[in-house]
Amino acid sequence: MYEAGDLLKFSPFEFKNGNQPKPKYFIVLGNIDEKVIMASLPTSKDHIPSDIVVVHGCVDIKERGVNAYIFSPNEKVTPIFSFPRQTFVYGEQVDEYERKYLDEMNSIVEYLGRIDDQIFQELKDCVKKAQLLRRKYRNLL
Repeated sequence: MYEAGDLLKFSPFEFKNGNQPKPKYFIVLGNIDEKVIMASLPTSKDHIPSDIVVVHGCVDIKERGVNAYIFSPNEKVTPIFSFPRQTFVYGEQVDEYERKYLDEMNSIVEYLGRIDDQIFQELKDCVKKAQLLRRKYRNLL
């Protein structure tokens, strides 16, 4: 587990910032030493400006500070899983977590499969464009 392309669901996820734990999905983008780099907290919250219509794929509008990869509802992303709602991965929300932290979390971790290779490459290419993405993450991708 925690290999590049893995889709995981933590029930619940214990946030580093102390926010209330809740079930969350994660997409593993890669690993650096003992740290797992994840597309953090894919969400159904739409922060894309209302004048931009995108159903699936990358939205990257540098002049407006918008970077997100959008998954269409009910489209298979792994052989066994599709998100039930339109789901967004925002490039600036990529984060790292110590393996030990993830392993010690009082949580059930469900492995939902490996993201389709083409979708995973599109996601990585999109996230790399995020202006606020840290350089070491960009180099990893």
